[in-house]
Amino acid sequence: MKKYSLDVADVSLNNLEKNMVKFETDDFLESLRCRVGCTRQEIFKAKELGFSKIVINTSLDPLVPIPDILKSIESLQSVLQTVCSNDQEIYLSIDNALEFPVEEVNIVDILDPFIAKYGIKRLILGDVNGKMDPFTTYNKLNLFTNMAQCPVEYMGCNNYGMATANTLSALRAGVEYVATAVSGIGIPGVAAMEEVLMAARHLWKNEQVPNGYTIAADCENILRRAGIILPGEKAIIGKNVFAHESGIHVDGVIKNPNLYEAIKPEEVGLSRFLVIGKHSGTASITQKLRQLDLSLSPQEAATLLDKVRHTAVLQKKPVTDTQLKTLYNLHMESIKESNIHLSIEGEISCD
Repeated sequence: MKKYSLDVADVSLNNLEKNMVKFETDDFLESLRCRVGCTRQEIFKAKELGFSKIVINTSLDPLVPIPDILKSIESLQSVLQTVCSNDQEIYLSIDNALEFPVEEVNIVDILDPFIAKYGIKRLILGDVNGKMDPFTTYNKLNLFTNMAQCPVEYMGCNNYGMATANTLSALRAGVEYVATAVSGIGIPGVAAMEEVLMAARHLWKNEQVPNGYTIAADCENILRRAGIILPGEKAIIGKNVFAHESGIHVDGVIKNPNLYEAIKPEEVGLSRFLVIGKHSGTASITQKLRQLDLSLSPQEAATLLDKVRHTAVLQKKPVTDTQLKTLYNLHMESIKESNIHLSIEGEISCD
């Protein structure tokens, strides 16, 4: 968390109780927020576990009349009073806040009296159903952040694969805090931390964003501890993201990596590698052999390429470095035998 300048990490009270998790140090607890339902019982449980930061989760129905919405919000008061009496920091999360049509109901304007009265540390505006698009997200949050009496946080969910794009729009709108998760894990998941960090660093040239030189390994480590295998094709941090096979593709990468790579692999702790298979071309195999300290003339490389492609098709997957070396050695032996044969024939013809 310190390495990537993360503000806090959220944990669910339900998950803590279900998995019987206990934290050994108070220092770590200080960097955690406990997410609870809108009940006094859950708040007291979080207090017993040692949490000083509480996120109260609630949803409101944007389809009901405004008086009913006001009644729902007023029912929060007893819960907010309980948190205040416990000397805990209050983070109020309206999970579906962005679903409200701002021309009819300004949710921030309605909540402002409670923000001042109960000293709410941060207002978390969510899109729990993932219904927003980047433009709508920007417009609504731009309005809300200018009106709120406390810092605003955005939490976009990934039901329709828009969490990262919406999160970047939230940052553009002036939101100070956004919710992310390593690789976007969760149900339905939020924006992927590594995607937001690298996008902010590259798209906006923001040098204040922490560098991610080991972010691939760090994320994989966290996922492994959570019992999750990192997919090789995962954007930014997957091990296969910087793998190239297609002939024209590889030729372009060799000449100018920026043609196909938005970021450099070493920026996230990975490395570029060539996959040799049925789609490979002469440039691919020549470059791969060079990486293995081997060399062939363009004509010989083309001949070897036919054998490599044939092998890849038969086994229905790319050839390994070991297989490529074996094919190379067999190819060199055949060239040597051919040269000997030509030499013998030459001697016979001379005689």
